Amino acid sequence: REIFKFPLGPFSWLDRKQMRNRTLEALKATAVKIPNVDNPIRNMSGGQRQCVAIARAAAFASKLVIMDEPTAALGVQETAQVENIIRGLKERGVPLILISHNLRQVFDLVDRIWVFRRGRIAGVADRDKTTGNEIVSMITGVTEARGEASAFA
Repeated sequence: REIFKFPLGPFSWLDRKQMRNRTLEALKATAVKIPNVDNPIRNMSGGQRQCVAIARAAAFASKLVIMDEPTAALGVQETAQVENIIRGLKERGVPLILISHNLRQVFDLVDRIWVFRRGRIAGVADRDKTTGNEIVSMITGVTEARGEASAFA
């Protein structure tokens, strides 16, 4: 433990004050609420860890952010925080790829929907020009024709 008290070693060049300030700015910009930013990440809940990781990606994103099921296993509050971060990224014009099975979330947060089925592109649609049923048809490979369901491969 004494090693960490001296500014020696491979991380001696880190400016902890600047790191803390940038962390506070990133959390504020993304509206992520962490009770104690000095608390080590290993001591945070899974939801808090996820929010911190997404806030970090949002704060340092310059070209593209990819989120794979960012709200999986999160509670209601953490999910709302993550969705607000995504909206903030969109407002800032940051390109975002959101991978999600949550259709409500997809229709709420994205502009264009790409559906993959069995490792291939099953369809692409603008959010405003499609319906949930059309997306589900692409996902399942089943389409409605004259009131009957028919499968396509």
